[in-house]
Amino acid sequence: MKPSSTTTLHLYKQNFKFSSAHFLIFDEKSAEKLHGHNYQVRVDIQVPSEVDMSEKGFFFDFNEFKQEIKRQVDLWDEHVLLPADHQEMKIQEKGSSLEVRFRDRFYVFPKNEVHLLPVTNTSVEQLARLLGEKLHQSFKKWGVRRLKVAVEETRGQSASVIFY
Repeated sequence: MKPSSTTTLHLYKQNFKFSSAHFLIFDEKSAEKLHGHNYQVRVDIQVPSEVDMSEKGFFFDFNEFKQEIKRQVDLWDEHVLLPADHQEMKIQEKGSSLEVRFRDRFYVFPKNEVHLLPVTNTSVEQLARLLGEKLHQSFKKWGVRRLKVAVEETRGQSASVIFY
């Protein structure tokens, strides 16, 4: 009898990165200053157990997965990431600009350099969840059911989310 096993593909390329500005909101009184990170992304893809790799010797061409990961991280690269769902975030479009009010702060950004994310905070946990949701949905066409996405904001400081 053959032992049961699973195979996981680990994708962690140098170009799976995005550089973005954000600030964290801690509580009703404190929040970080606007600052940036060079985020790094790692994706682990569990091969569906029913896939027979004996003929080809591999599950799927890595390049398909790599292109999709790169496409997703590029959407956030060199942008300001703001939490659209935070109750104190007031955002108004003015022509080609976004005026952003948060408590006593006031920012004006070029509209095309901002991503308003459907979160209450732009934490690394929320970024990993959002990115993972997009990749999980995209990878379903290849039969992927289990996926782990990690986003590292600073070397040694990251969050990961597992999708089934």
